Amino acid sequence: MQDPFVARAYQLKSTLLAMEQEAGDEDLFSIGYMIPQLELVLEMAEYDPAEVSAEEFDHTYQDWLEMAFDQDGMEDPDRYRIRELWHQALKRTET
Repeated sequence: MQDPFVARAYQLKSTLLAMEQEAGDEDLFSIGYMIPQLELVLEMAEYDPAEVSAEEFDHTYQDWLEMAFDQDGMEDPDRYRIRELWHQALKRTET
């Protein structure tokens, strides 16, 4: 059985990599920030693959980003843009 949490992470990674290729210079930092966070969430998340949904990855990742923003002292405009791009990635990625 495929792990839906991992599968969703890789779907989103593919979307973000495509977005990175299309991005203007002003969005490269934000997208480049998000991509490695996907792997960190996969490393750190504790869950049962039999009881998790793909959508739970989305919520876990968003919570993770908020924590990472605080730890990294991220400026508000950068936080806002990353959130915008995250929502774009969600819309572009099939669930």
